Amino acid sequence: MTGFPSVDVRSVGAGGGSIASVEVGGLLRVGPESAGADPGPACYGLGGTQPTLTDACLVLGLLDAEYFLGGRTHLEIGAAREAVRQVADPLGLDELEAAAAILRVATERMVSAIEEITIHQGIDPRQAVLVGGGGAAGFNTVAIARLLGCPEVIIPSVGPALSAAGALISDLSRSFETPFRVTDVHFDFDEVNEVLSELERDAQAFIDGPGQGAIASSIEFSVEARYPHQIWELEVPMRSGRITGPRDLEFLWADFHAVHRDVFAVADENSSIEFESWHARARCQLTRHVHERAGAACSDHRPTTREIYLAERGAMIVNVWRLDAVPLEETLEGPAIVEAEATTVLIDPGATFSRRPSGTLYITPSANGERAEPVSMRVSDREG
Repeated sequence: MTGFPSVDVRSVGAGGGSIASVEVGGLLRVGPESAGADPGPACYGLGGTQPTLTDACLVLGLLDAEYFLGGRTHLEIGAAREAVRQVADPLGLDELEAAAAILRVATERMVSAIEEITIHQGIDPRQAVLVGGGGAAGFNTVAIARLLGCPEVIIPSVGPALSAAGALISDLSRSFETPFRVTDVHFDFDEVNEVLSELERDAQAFIDGPGQGAIASSIEFSVEARYPHQIWELEVPMRSGRITGPRDLEFLWADFHAVHRDVFAVADENSSIEFESWHARARCQLTRHVHERAGAACSDHRPTTREIYLAERGAMIVNVWRLDAVPLEETLEGPAIVEAEATTVLIDPGATFSRRPSGTLYITPSANGERAEPVSMRVSDREG
């Protein structure tokens, strides 16, 4: 803990290239070691031999070996099965059971990581929407949402390259800070406004420099404040870039109590407030956000069927949709597979899904959020 504003990012090695292995004692492990893109999973046919999540999903039928990357790459199902046997044999499972176990362990690892930054920190994931990004996210995003109790899953149309797309459309911004301590009881209006003026000049210089040519720009002001003797400050957005008189100070006083109540569920309106440092953030919009509109469903690609294997259900026949063939705004039911050139989404049994005009896939997981039985087993358990 540093006391500085930050983005809480937890990295879990459970992507498509994550390697599955059986540890001493018969414990199945997935990741964090990865086969990467070269040689990659065994099914790539580039020399990889270790079982990965992608190999498991191909064995389960979730991936179409002939439609990987829109058909530009062929996956080798034989190599995937041979790799998965490295897990199946020590655990006394067949290939399908072992592949399903790999997928389930990867899912549980992601669920545990999300619980650490939600439930363990007082945040209810049942009030959140889960967004799936990355090519392999569709394998288990719906299952993750079901286990967490999330009411909705979103797979954006740019989901397979979500991070890159976010970088392209993000604003250019920079924050400036000046420490200057005052209290609401002894508030120096002149000095505070001089500090704010300097911050505004710095922010404007950034807009005129690195942000030159932006189609829109803005400057936002905030202050870090606390009650006396508190360790951590709270950042409070300011309604304007100046504190011109008692009325503006009253607004800032009220806003701090509101932020404190929102964060800690309590506020002491009889306490004085200490203002520690003042901030200005310059924002420059570099590109105009284009809201894509998906075309009508392509009638040339009606759903086909494919046999898949799910841990809780066994073998089953499901509809396989191409993403651009999913009817707009029509609610469909799982189980199903939705395929695009760079991703495949598994719609679990009991879930519903639809494609919005933006091209985004919206999924409502099933109401049953119960976990499946753990997948850690010892060889002796199977032999006995």
